[in-house]
Amino acid sequence: MNTEYFVANEVAALLAAPLALLTSCIASQPWKARVLIFGQIAAFCLAFVGLSWSLISAPSGSFPVAEHAALNLDAVSCALLAAITFIAAVVLAFSDRYLLGDTSRLSFLRLLVFLSSCAALISVTNSICVSFVCWNALSVGLWVIMRLHCSGTSAAATVLRYHLLSDLALLAALVLVVGCTDATEFSDLASATGLLNHGTSQWAGTAASVLVVLAFGIKSALFPFHRWLLVTLNAPTPLSGFLHAGVVNVSAILAWRLMPVLHEHSAVLLLWGLWSAFSAVAGTLSMSAQPDVKRKLVYSTAGQMGFMSLQCAVGAPGAAIFHLIAHGLFKCQMFLQSASAVQEGLNSRKFGYANEDGDATRLRNSLLVATTAIGFLCIYTLCIDFDWTSLSAAITAAALLCAIPAFNRINMSSLCLFWLTVLALGLATGYGRRLFELMMPAEYSVNAWLLPVFLLVSLALALVLRLARKSGIAKALYVHSLNGFYANELRLSRK
Repeated sequence: MNTEYFVANEVAALLAAPLALLTSCIASQPWKARVLIFGQIAAFCLAFVGLSWSLISAPSGSFPVAEHAALNLDAVSCALLAAITFIAAVVLAFSDRYLLGDTSRLSFLRLLVFLSSCAALISVTNSICVSFVCWNALSVGLWVIMRLHCSGTSAAATVLRYHLLSDLALLAALVLVVGCTDATEFSDLASATGLLNHGTSQWAGTAASVLVVLAFGIKSALFPFHRWLLVTLNAPTPLSGFLHAGVVNVSAILAWRLMPVLHEHSAVLLLWGLWSAFSAVAGTLSMSAQPDVKRKLVYSTAGQMGFMSLQCAVGAPGAAIFHLIAHGLFKCQMFLQSASAVQEGLNSRKFGYANEDGDATRLRNSLLVATTAIGFLCIYTLCIDFDWTSLSAAITAAALLCAIPAFNRINMSSLCLFWLTVLALGLATGYGRRLFELMMPAEYSVNAWLLPVFLLVSLALALVLRLARKSGIAKALYVHSLNGFYANELRLSRK
């Protein structure tokens, strides 16, 4: 496949879903939903072909097509496009069956295609104006899809207010950037940031960076702006799956594009990093205390977006983009199978196997998980270079596994088989992360000490809570975590 065919393939991947959306308006009734699904599947197939070609032709990170026709067609953009179209295809097919009998089913499917098309265009466009239009279109589309059900009208208004605040902040920031640099494309920012960050325009660079961080924090549902994500709990499960997988994490894409501007203001990035670290800790603690499955997943997303934003704040866009894709796939799967978690609880109550041996069984199996995790982590670090991202991910995974009720029924053989699978996936994802870092610029590293400090603080907090879980402080922290640290009292909506 030469360059011309590759560009045509990526453009076709972008247009397949919108064309299917237009075709569904004139198709006969039995084919309207099928056309939307087939169009989204075709978009994913084309995006996957483009991604495969980009990885084969650019194994060292260099890529022959950087900018073409206002599109940034590098391997990272191809990976983002493939991930977004894949998630949208899965959610669309799930929604078609999930909403059978719902009068708003077809409108829901069309709006999902619209949202996925906007997110896909953000991932590959090189135009600053087009990115903002798609950013704002995500806000409007989310508001419209929330209004499809009468019970979601007030929730839709709350979501719109938060997102419009994010849109206004980003619009003001982009006006400052474009006005001071005359750059209309992201590829021009690296050479034009000197006009923005020096001389009489230095204040404009600082203000733009602050506004960008604010816009990203609201869109990513960082504390305390996560309330707009909480009010979407009553939305249909497929929407939650796509929302948590393809909307809240688009900030990392624009952070990657705007990194030449943000990198010049280390103080702003430091504040963003501290805010993100706090959101990661608060979201994780709140998630661990929630009894409701979907609420637990919402707080989990707030914590994950905090960690992703922290990666952006330390100038590691490669790790953040990789986290974006991994979190999108994982969280979409978690929402679509959330009913299975409910079934696990029902089985626990019905058969009583969760309390067979009490605390002794849980302690034994927790030790099994921890020891096998450490062993396989050592093997992993021997195969792939050590880094704080991999270590923090492994520790977090081990901690979460210890909290799963189903691990009361494990044995050593099943556990070793599980960790062998984890090791294989870890090696594959480690290779993918290193490939992302090769393909993305690494000269933006700043405040790199934040990641290890965050990891140590999180580990110390987890150990303290584990050892003193019956103390008064731990019980008080549980109450505060259960109530989301009362961030819901800070409302950006009319009563």
